[in-house]
Amino acid sequence: MPARSATIELPEHAVDARRALLQWFDAHRRDMPWRDHPDPYAVWVSEVMLQQTRVDTVRDYFRRWMVAFPTVEALAAAPLDDVLHAWQGLGYYSRAKNLHRAAKQVVANGAFPSTAEGLRALPGIGPYTAGAIASIAFGEAAPLVDGNVMRVFTRWFGFDDDIARGATQRQLWALAGQWVNGPRPGDFNQALMEWGATVCTPRAPRCEACPVAATCVSRLEGAIARRPVKAKKRAPRTEHRFAFLLTREDGALLVVRRPETGLLAGLWEPPLSPVWDAADWRGAWSASGLESSHEPHATLEVVRHVFSHIRLDVTPLVARYAASASPMLRALPYAEHAWVDARGWQALATSTLADKVRAVHHGGQQQLLPSS
Repeated sequence: MPARSATIELPEHAVDARRALLQWFDAHRRDMPWRDHPDPYAVWVSEVMLQQTRVDTVRDYFRRWMVAFPTVEALAAAPLDDVLHAWQGLGYYSRAKNLHRAAKQVVANGAFPSTAEGLRALPGIGPYTAGAIASIAFGEAAPLVDGNVMRVFTRWFGFDDDIARGATQRQLWALAGQWVNGPRPGDFNQALMEWGATVCTPRAPRCEACPVAATCVSRLEGAIARRPVKAKKRAPRTEHRFAFLLTREDGALLVVRRPETGLLAGLWEPPLSPVWDAADWRGAWSASGLESSHEPHATLEVVRHVFSHIRLDVTPLVARYAASASPMLRALPYAEHAWVDARGWQALATSTLADKVRAVHHGGQQQLLPSS
């Protein structure tokens, strides 16, 4: 069968399908803590947390967040370090920083924007998040399209164009804009996402539980597994770095704060070398501006951490300093450093990668390095 064009019009039975989806949502909606808080602040926080993160993970984070920062005013007034610490483990830390920045802007303006267009002016709020807040919290017939929505649309309409293409995504957004018009736009958008998350799943979809299975083009064609069509992603590149685990005689560990822009911005970690040959630890040590008189004496097992575009292999190097030492870090892009004990570490906003390195430091087997 030839691929259908990206130009899709709602079929005549779309109104009935819309009604069926809302009825299904009323009967089968999952119990989510943020659904008990339909105000724009809670909707916003939950939607940002749910980006790139599983629902089961977000539940507890959301509950803790709402205790720590129950209102947008509380979030705006909080120190950024407290915000990053509350976000710790969710990854993509720019989301937390944008939440903090946007909260300050909302407080300065006196209220949340009540339209999708107005919401998009806030830091970190794109079309999807703006559509979610505007429809759920304010009842605007604002569309949203995420991975779940793209999947149910391409299957139900029998759509074969590559969803990674910009032109395809524009057509899917236009379709969502047509379909959201009608009663209860916020519930309808949630129904679309719930449908994709629990019934029209990427693998083994539960067609027998689908509220619109009778009119699903892919089901009728026996082509559900083929859709959505998406070009394969390139595999993440591998980089090797060294983590410098510099400890003092009193057991304190040297930690540094990353720059305010870039990967893991603003978080604390043991110093990391630039990208380096995995076998040349002396070269990495020297290039990082650390004194040759305090070369590391041991190494630990490699820590692997995968970002969306990078697979990072980190080899921890262990060195011991005197209690009064202040290692030179002139060649590393860190503006702040501190010596911390275990309690001090717990108070810092750290990344999952940094936590992995520290865990190896505490529990891994050291292997002595050859002396000069």
